[in-house]
Amino acid sequence: MDGYIKWLRDQIGPQKIVLVFASICIVDSAGRLLWQKRGDFRSWGLPGGALELDEDLSACAIREAKEETGLDVALHRVIGVYSSPDYDVLYPNGDEVQQVTFCFLASPRGGSLQVDQKETLALNWYGRDEVPDTAIWYQHMASDLFENRSEATFKRGRRGKVRSSDPWFMSVRKRVGPAPLIVPVATMAAFDEQGRILLAKRVDNGNWSLPGGMLELGERLDQTAAAEIEEETGLVVEPERLLGIYSDRKYEFKYPHGDEVKVVSSLFRCRIVGGTLQPDGEEISETRFFAPDALPDLRERQVSRVADAIANRPGVVVG
Repeated sequence: MDGYIKWLRDQIGPQKIVLVFASICIVDSAGRLLWQKRGDFRSWGLPGGALELDEDLSACAIREAKEETGLDVALHRVIGVYSSPDYDVLYPNGDEVQQVTFCFLASPRGGSLQVDQKETLALNWYGRDEVPDTAIWYQHMASDLFENRSEATFKRGRRGKVRSSDPWFMSVRKRVGPAPLIVPVATMAAFDEQGRILLAKRVDNGNWSLPGGMLELGERLDQTAAAEIEEETGLVVEPERLLGIYSDRKYEFKYPHGDEVKVVSSLFRCRIVGGTLQPDGEEISETRFFAPDALPDLRERQVSRVADAIANRPGVVVG
């Protein structure tokens, strides 16, 4: 089935871009992990694939599991997000990608193992000490799965050295015009000593929102969060925990100039470690800390993230 990536590559060719994926760690009742010999690289990996425009991350994970393994699965939790430039991929056809991959823990709930000899060449269950030879990102996902951490991973792989001065999505826009693009975004939740949450008023639409911005080539998502808040608000922060990932229909919208996007937003709780609160005057006109019971009017996609940030529940919210 032709999808988002084929359409996009038809427009832009093999240049390096950021793409969003879902990977699935399917674990059986004996605690074994299902590994897939992938048709693209003819090597072992985990089931998964690219997010489409008409689905959220959970739906993508469930669909990819079915297509590539024949199994119906139930998702249980987010293991982590893997976005380091250490995980850059050069596909056999020459396409280059910096991947942002959200990995889910799942268990079988129906179906039967099927090998289509196209996307999947073989399927095998392996225990914790039987991880096959595989790419570094799959090694990290499997390790994080079996370590069973209470919090989702987001610092695997190295941070990038510098932010790109030539945003990837701007070069893509020149080829595709205002058509919908899937863009990964890092959003930051920071609080002052009184427990008030930091919000920023945007210049382009006058709305209050959590600070954040799009991932650039060569940086990790938590690096994006820290860089964007410093640029927009003047504060220096340290991302401490992944609170939520958001990709449903609320995060599809059109900018005032007509460009359409499907945002995949990762919400990080951050600790303020320095800087002085000062809006940049270009993207942000005002910055202020708000008490949880005295928030300004917020758009729907901001309401849920602000509420989740304030609630600070265990695990990762998937929206």
